Amino acid sequence: MSQIIVLEPHKDLNDLICINLNTYVGAETIPRSLPDEVISILSILPDVEIVICREKVEGENIVNSIAKYIKTHQLDTQLIVLGKAPGFAKEISTEVDNAHDIEGIIEKASKILGVNPDQIKAKVRPDFIPIPIEYFYNLESSCCDVYIRIKKSAEENQYVKRIHSGDTFSKQAIKRYLEQGLKFFYIQKEFQNNFTNFLSDKLLENLENAMENKSVSEQIEVLGESYDIAINEIVNLGFTPATIQLTDGIISSMIKTVENSPEMSGLLHKVLNSKSSYLYQHSHMAAIVSSEVLNFLKLTDKKLHETMAYASFFADISFVEKTDLAKISSYEELENAKLNEQDWDLVFNHALEASILITKNPSAPKGADVVIKNHHGAANGKGFSVTNSADISGLSKIFIVSCEFVKELLRYKESGQEPSPIIDDLYAKYPDPEMIKAIKALERTLKKRKK
Repeated sequence: MSQIIVLEPHKDLNDLICINLNTYVGAETIPRSLPDEVISILSILPDVEIVICREKVEGENIVNSIAKYIKTHQLDTQLIVLGKAPGFAKEISTEVDNAHDIEGIIEKASKILGVNPDQIKAKVRPDFIPIPIEYFYNLESSCCDVYIRIKKSAEENQYVKRIHSGDTFSKQAIKRYLEQGLKFFYIQKEFQNNFTNFLSDKLLENLENAMENKSVSEQIEVLGESYDIAINEIVNLGFTPATIQLTDGIISSMIKTVENSPEMSGLLHKVLNSKSSYLYQHSHMAAIVSSEVLNFLKLTDKKLHETMAYASFFADISFVEKTDLAKISSYEELENAKLNEQDWDLVFNHALEASILITKNPSAPKGADVVIKNHHGAANGKGFSVTNSADISGLSKIFIVSCEFVKELLRYKESGQEPSPIIDDLYAKYPDPEMIKAIKALERTLKKRKK
């Protein structure tokens, strides 16, 4: 059996890569999180065919060091670099642009190993797809059989059926699996599209029911759970009919909560104090605040509000695996965070990356990508800027103010402090006349609601 070392510091992504290589390429994977471990393994197992790794981990250029070892010891090992391979390593490397491009990784590995996909399909062992166990919290039954994976030997996994198609189960039963350390359920490959559509339909059904029959707090709970699943599916699978439909449903529901709420402050308070993720809270609250500012400025065109909602949904999607990085909102904070190069680049470029991603969603309103690209004040979507605002549209400036207000509100909530200085801080940070106009609208809106 072929051997592949997977060097990926993020465990969940490492697991996904390994699971898919096991399933589709039929290889034995050796997961590792530290660069030094790769050299140690190659010294013991010189017949490893492939090493999969990012160009840099924790700021260290690991591709060059691994390539140097391979060349010095005249190994036949090939590199699959998640990103760009440096010149020294190019002759023994192949590249996959995105670490989340599982299909691309499988394709490159299969080509190196000379594996025909038809050969894998013809094997007796079934083909399984990992599904995060949290997804099942939103289901009461499954459209297909569901399995858990048990390691049978060093080279073989056994898949044991735990939920039959059509069986009902409780949220508590799923929670017990999670408490036992289980992170993934598995379904057979041929049911992946069916399951994705089934899950999307169920989430949309839950949303529709919540919007019609539940309290605002219950609506927020359902929205938060659906949002987390949607952004994970978009990052991992891209835009499919199911993820587009789910995204549209969530954004539509977010807009409805704003339309149905007589007071912005009350709705913000409910989202702020909900048991939901930081990314969801920031997304929903940014949509609420920007919509309220638009209304106060008598910018009531429905398309503008939809643009803000879509921008709110996608602006920080790059941080789906690293939520804490979404809390950084200035170049000074970025420098003081002492991040490795990979994470530094993620923060610095996240606005640009998200603006590119949303253009692949055919439902996104025109201009949402520009608002996202500008949401930290930089016209090119790179880094942070508070002074060079000449190239930023008025709509983008409203969104910048809204996002910053929400971020500070969340920061104050997390630290337990009172949020009263936020408006003053915004005036000091954003001297641009159009942004001052947006801040005044926000300030008057808040004062109006307090009366």
